[in-house]
Amino acid sequence: MALIEVDKQTCTRCGACAAVCPGGFFIFRKGRYPRPIPAIQEFCLRCGHCVAVCPADSLDHREIPLAQCPPIEPSLKVTFEQFAQLARSRRSIRAYKDKKVPREEITRLIDVARGAPTGHNAQTVRWLVFDDRGEISRLSEIGADWMRWSVENKKGMVQFLEGVLKRQETGYDEFLRSAPAIVVAYAEKGNPIAFYDCVIALTYLELAAGTAGLGCCWAGLLQSAATGFPPMMEVLAIPEGHVPCGCMMLGYPRYGYRRSPRRQPARIAWRP
Repeated sequence: MALIEVDKQTCTRCGACAAVCPGGFFIFRKGRYPRPIPAIQEFCLRCGHCVAVCPADSLDHREIPLAQCPPIEPSLKVTFEQFAQLARSRRSIRAYKDKKVPREEITRLIDVARGAPTGHNAQTVRWLVFDDRGEISRLSEIGADWMRWSVENKKGMVQFLEGVLKRQETGYDEFLRSAPAIVVAYAEKGNPIAFYDCVIALTYLELAAGTAGLGCCWAGLLQSAATGFPPMMEVLAIPEGHVPCGCMMLGYPRYGYRRSPRRQPARIAWRP
């Protein structure tokens, strides 16, 4: 089949596919059938919007088959109030139960996170997961070495790192909070929007985790060590040509939260 095909037997000629195409790669005139531009093979973003929006399921895409695009279930539509509570009840979890997170559960979260938007629909976010207690402890040990190196060489937030290192040396894992799992999102080096793509995907994962009885916390110290400390870079073994863009602790919260802390009012500047 061609890259994009329109079933003229069922097409209503509404033009929705042409209207939502990010690149305007459809030719459409009112009352006529839409058709992709001749160079569609080269320019199509493979976003699937044309397939997803068609009210008659009349459009199919060779690389994003209609049969592989599940319908959106109306009964599962989230209300504004439900999402607002989910977002506002999100907490950075730093105290975890000593309970392993099943890989199936982590995979479920990543499956949701891969639906996050990416610039130009590049979908270049890749994932690295640590769920072995010994390996995570090793990351924390190397993290302590990184903090010592940073303090000695006066790199970064020296005073802050001195405090973290002091607590770390008492046996308390402040570097990774003894989290049962660590999730790292990485992408192609040199991609100017890779960092944003990974952060958005991790945010999706964090919100999804809350609905599954799990909690997350951004591992900023690990991220810092992962991008400039050779021993940490060696252990992570991110593929050549790629760079870590975000790290997340994951596990079952030891405590539950009953209230949403007050936040400062939004600072909004309206333009006429």
